[in-house]
Amino acid sequence: MANKALIVYFSLSGSTEQVADLLAKISNGTVHPIQVVTPFPEDMYKTNDIAEAQREDHTYPELSGKLPNVADYRIILLGGPVWNGHPATPLLRFLQDVNLGSVPVAPFFTYATDPGDYAKEIDRLLGANSLAALGMADAVVAKTSKATAELQKWWDTVRPR
Repeated sequence: MANKALIVYFSLSGSTEQVADLLAKISNGTVHPIQVVTPFPEDMYKTNDIAEAQREDHTYPELSGKLPNVADYRIILLGGPVWNGHPATPLLRFLQDVNLGSVPVAPFFTYATDPGDYAKEIDRLLGANSLAALGMADAVVAKTSKATAELQKWWDTVRPR
């Protein structure tokens, strides 16, 4: 199981997916996209309204597909977009549905303008499993060579030894 990484992510606009794909190349990891039964609207204002109601009620979206067996991995790289300063609700559902056990989790996130309290919130949710988070602006994600350099630096700090 040497250095076996699982990259779990949710992406609506494609930015987080792009980061996950780069991380898969850097870490030689396995990619697992989080899919929801009912897709979110492409309009971020509508999506933010839906996500806000889900957070308030703790009724996170139902996930589709099989969940990965995280015990098969030495590290999980968990990624998602920032929605209104918070982790996207499909990630919250994933964390609710999956027993992480003692597998360390390194969160990464993408954002358009303001990451809000994403890093603090995800760190609190992950507890003892949490490793250093990496936030990446969409403008950086769009510059593949710059994004790759930042991701490589981050991977070098969180990868299993």
